Amino acid sequence: MSIHATLRRNRLSIRLRLTLLYGGTVLACGIALLLTVYALMRYIPSYDLQPAAPMPETVVPAIPADDIGPAIGTITSKDDILMTLLQLSGVALIGLALISFLLGWVIAGRMLAPIHRITRTTRTVAGHSLHERIHLDGPQDEFTELADTIDTMLDRLHASFQAQQRFAVNASHELRTPLATTRTMLQVAIAHPRDHDLATLAPKLLATNERSIATVEALLALSRAHHGIHDAKHVDLTAVAAHALEQVRTEAGANRIAVRDELHPATVNGDEDLLHHLLTNLLHNAIRHNHTGGTARLTTTARDGTAIITVTNTGEPITSEEAGRLFEPFYRIRARTHANGHGLGLALVRAIAHSHHGAATATPNPGGGLTITITLPSAG
Repeated sequence: MSIHATLRRNRLSIRLRLTLLYGGTVLACGIALLLTVYALMRYIPSYDLQPAAPMPETVVPAIPADDIGPAIGTITSKDDILMTLLQLSGVALIGLALISFLLGWVIAGRMLAPIHRITRTTRTVAGHSLHERIHLDGPQDEFTELADTIDTMLDRLHASFQAQQRFAVNASHELRTPLATTRTMLQVAIAHPRDHDLATLAPKLLATNERSIATVEALLALSRAHHGIHDAKHVDLTAVAAHALEQVRTEAGANRIAVRDELHPATVNGDEDLLHHLLTNLLHNAIRHNHTGGTARLTTTARDGTAIITVTNTGEPITSEEAGRLFEPFYRIRARTHANGHGLGLALVRAIAHSHHGAATATPNPGGGLTITITLPSAG
């Protein structure tokens, strides 16, 4: 066991330390008060003690000397007054100290009860599940604020773990499907070699393989985006957008989608490759989830220290709830499942936007389709 662990194990509990603090404070204040009163009584008043009047002589039976005890409370001089004051105050101070230590122990226990509850809940969460919450009742104070903050953190962790689990399941499915398809085609070709020739089989295997590669590349880009930007550079968004437009025009033409652009100067600090991924995925999403003869528009501009990228397309009507979930990995709307893609495009868009300290939002268009807006801090 390390020295640090040994020291932590041998430390007094907070309750005991608070008790010692409360009791010690009362005891110190009592001692200070006692010394102050003693000094004031010793040096300020002037004592004029008169001798007691002589008592008439009476015959008193003789009492053995051994039966005569010391006089208690008899004051005949200034020193007697001060000594009596010191003795009685000392006794009272000892009693007060004992009571203060006892009350300090009780009060410290009641004050630390919310902390014990928070500790029990967090141990349960750490050891079993993320479903437990503290739900601390009582007036709004530092403890309830801490409990509410931990509950909020646990809610976010729970949602994050659930999303991670869904992502793992969906990623496994997306990677397994093309591999299973490839195996099936090869098994059929082996079983019936005369019914399949290489010229027919090879393009199918190549398309399936390209789908697997695209999914893996998207997963790698998503992981890279989640790790943040380590070497940010000055990036001209207008030039990156123009390059992305050139890459998608062939696909847009094949699908008879009219692609329009309105590129105004905008610059950011970031990773040019990731920003190119962002713009390409936005355009692919606008083209593939569209209808024949539809349109897609890309706009870049800068305003009030913010670079804004907007992509609008026509297409099937989408609800606001569905639009909000489009950024989840592998989430697809039924009306959009026929389109080509791996289901990671908009998830990658949001991850790249967040890695550049920006945001991504999706808004349904009244007549169908979607408007996606990306906001990024402009280069200073």
